[in-house]
Amino acid sequence: MKKIILLIIIGFVSSTQLYSQQSKTGPVRPIGVSKGIIDNNRKSAIIISGVPSYLWHRGCGPTSLGMLIGYYDTHGFSDLIKGIASIQTNVVNDAIANDEHYNDYSLPLDYYPNIEQDKSDLGGAHTSDCIADFMETSWSSKSNYWGWSWSYKIDDAFRDYVNMQNSEYETFEAFEYFSASTSWAIFTNEINNDRPVILVVDSDGDGSTDHFVTGIGYDDSNKNYAIYDTWDRNIHWYQWRKLSTNYSWGIYGFNILKFQFNISASADPTAGGTISGAGNYDYNQTANLTATASTGYDFVNWTENGTEVSSNPNYSFTVTDKRTLVANFKSVSSIVDFKKKFVFSIHPNPFYDNVTIESEGNNNAINFEIINAIGQVIYKGNFVKNTIVQTTGFTTGVYLIKFYNGKTLCFKKIIKK
Repeated sequence: MKKIILLIIIGFVSSTQLYSQQSKTGPVRPIGVSKGIIDNNRKSAIIISGVPSYLWHRGCGPTSLGMLIGYYDTHGFSDLIKGIASIQTNVVNDAIANDEHYNDYSLPLDYYPNIEQDKSDLGGAHTSDCIADFMETSWSSKSNYWGWSWSYKIDDAFRDYVNMQNSEYETFEAFEYFSASTSWAIFTNEINNDRPVILVVDSDGDGSTDHFVTGIGYDDSNKNYAIYDTWDRNIHWYQWRKLSTNYSWGIYGFNILKFQFNISASADPTAGGTISGAGNYDYNQTANLTATASTGYDFVNWTENGTEVSSNPNYSFTVTDKRTLVANFKSVSSIVDFKKKFVFSIHPNPFYDNVTIESEGNNNAINFEIINAIGQVIYKGNFVKNTIVQTTGFTTGVYLIKFYNGKTLCFKKIIKK
């Protein structure tokens, strides 16, 4: 009988909601609903550290999403919740579902199957300013009884609440339906990257969803997932499996909710080279940027706001904020042209007591070194138009003269008799 009535109710809501799932639980665990395995210190598990455990506050949907937002508030996004988000203060409760929300949408309190009209139907409601508002929790116009929410509003609530707090943040939202072949890998990837998720589950085993929970961990050894369930502050463990009437705590799917940052990169000068790896990255993801010099240019460094951040053309870093980077290049064409114009003579060669180096034009910017057969530099000089090097102290053998100007221009072999 319950399912027949539910179908009638859904018939009056939007087509979007037809493909959505609804929460129906209240502030306490229903009688007979399994607690799973309570284990806050499972050694074989991967658990996201620092996710706050909040108790049900005017809806499991906004409470579960509140935990996720509270986690990010304490991990680099400190303007999402005013005050301390690591514990469930009155400020946290106001962020989840404030008194204006309660007065406008929850009163009069209604329970299935007798829905009461609230200000979402009657008008005069306040401007949305908390998670439950953006999730349309308890709205009679959306067929939500007190504390009920639709899963399709979780994405909107996350995006709209974050945008209200800081419009510069970029968010990413996606829903992953349960799949025996793929969803476990996607879920564990989010946990491995320290990103909680919101799971839509059937807690009582009647085959239809009724609860939202915050996913915070997993155990690969037995394919268990860990949650905060909004009914107490413990970590609860359940088997990863789909909806079924044969068991409780079946999974319909989960919301992937995360922050992204744009990493922009440009070349200076533009013709100096090409850049790869720029774009949007998830929070805590590793960005890999590569600068490739064009012909006639050399890579110099990466700078941000004029400050060098790396001298390696392959620059990797963990993304925690948006960044604007510049790959700097220098032209080497002047050196190449200079090499072509660098005409010189060395005499005598072989030499005895001295050797003379002569060149056409002004070559004051050129330096030279004389290197012995075992690679030691035994003489350094600044090249002028006519330079004489005293070589009486040189031992007999073969030497190299290296000419350079920031870059090596050429080598010349000379012999001491």
